[in-house]
Amino acid sequence: MTTGDDLSQISNRKMSLSDHLPHDTKSSQKDDSNPSPPPYTESAIHSNPPPPGPSRLHILGATWGGITITAPIRAFITLDKTSQFERLKLNMHTLHTLLLPDPAIGTIKTLTILYHYDTNPTSFHLLNATQFAPQIHVKITPTAHLDQNKGILCGAFPKFITTLGPGTGWGNFASGGRTEIIAVVYGTARITAGAVMEELGEFFEGRRGQIRTTTGFFGGDTWPGVRKSWTVFFRFGSGEGEVQCVTGMEDGALEVPWRWS
Repeated sequence: MTTGDDLSQISNRKMSLSDHLPHDTKSSQKDDSNPSPPPYTESAIHSNPPPPGPSRLHILGATWGGITITAPIRAFITLDKTSQFERLKLNMHTLHTLLLPDPAIGTIKTLTILYHYDTNPTSFHLLNATQFAPQIHVKITPTAHLDQNKGILCGAFPKFITTLGPGTGWGNFASGGRTEIIAVVYGTARITAGAVMEELGEFFEGRRGQIRTTTGFFGGDTWPGVRKSWTVFFRFGSGEGEVQCVTGMEDGALEVPWRWS
């Protein structure tokens, strides 16, 4: 039989146990002493180096079938099982079932991604892979651009990743401009022709009007018989501005608004 004194002792024991609970279990009051960090920006990477931990993967821009999909692609980033770096692994045969609605029904699409790791922020890598690619899985890791040249099957599959080191892009700074064209992709190929770069630079700085994105403008058919998409990665300022991208389909027009930064 439990007496009143026994109940009092049980109650006192419960109160004393609560005193030893972690602070956040005793109160749901919001703690403003540790506010959320500010959003990540590329320009902050030099002045605010990342804390020790897994090597971070930064997707600077991504396009698919003529539309920008940077945010959805970033959502697919996972931590490698070694917990040493972030990675991205995509199944090119089923990717269209995840990126809905389909931007170009009935068209074989191209996935284009510009990225870098925080361990080497000045060296960009450009991935350009087609839907239903020969190798089903396409991955991004810190060494993926090197791994694609290894193994007995490396000669049988196309190379999807191009390294864009410092000075690889095109800039009009010598003539008083402020545009850097980091990479241009049309269909399955990267475009490097100086005439194309100059026209794009004139457009982004407002010195010429609409550009018709035809095979003629890009200097040739990079994927005969297929309706192609195109992507331009660029920024304002020499190596410091925010990386931006514009994209569309063959026989369209470059008239997408951009942001000065």
